[in-house]
Amino acid sequence: MWLDAVDAYRHITPEQLKAALPRCPEPDKWARAFDDAVDFFGVRDIAMLLAQAGHESNDLTRLEESLYYSAERLMAVWPSRFETYARASQFAGQPEKLANEVYGGRMGNTRPGDGWRYRGRGPIQLTGRYNYTRLATALDDDAPLHTPGLLTEPVYGAMSACWYFVVHVTPHADIETATREINGGLHGLADRRNRYQRIKTTLEA
Repeated sequence: MWLDAVDAYRHITPEQLKAALPRCPEPDKWARAFDDAVDFFGVRDIAMLLAQAGHESNDLTRLEESLYYSAERLMAVWPSRFETYARASQFAGQPEKLANEVYGGRMGNTRPGDGWRYRGRGPIQLTGRYNYTRLATALDDDAPLHTPGLLTEPVYGAMSACWYFVVHVTPHADIETATREINGGLHGLADRRNRYQRIKTTLEA
């Protein structure tokens, strides 16, 4: 069973994880979780995985999508959905209502409340019932579907990040390619590049 872990670290130790992601809370738990998840999914470029996950989650300190937006910010982030201040104001400061509005009816979200229930979580912000279902299938474990909040915890969080990485990132991708495949653009490219170079040195030391 995938939850059966071994004691020895095969890919990343707590000391290496702490050096790679300095603000990471509970590096012992996250190192154990990532070590097992990397092994389970056969992640080859661990430095790229951690660089991307580290940027997306601010060193594993931000593991759930914040949907608490002002009206002005909503108009900037989703201009086609919130064309006027009056419309944006109806969703400002209301995360659950906003999630169901912007995610409902897409990404496999077909039931009332799915947008909020399957909002972005985990080190790489897994979003939508479709992705949560695919993760559950890959793990042969329905827990992510029934209790999606588990993705904010080390074991399922690391598994979700490694699954997303191997499914979406081209093997041996360079930093720009991997960033586009994770983020959809090049947001935060400089930070991701700096992280990758630093983490690669850390893991090779």
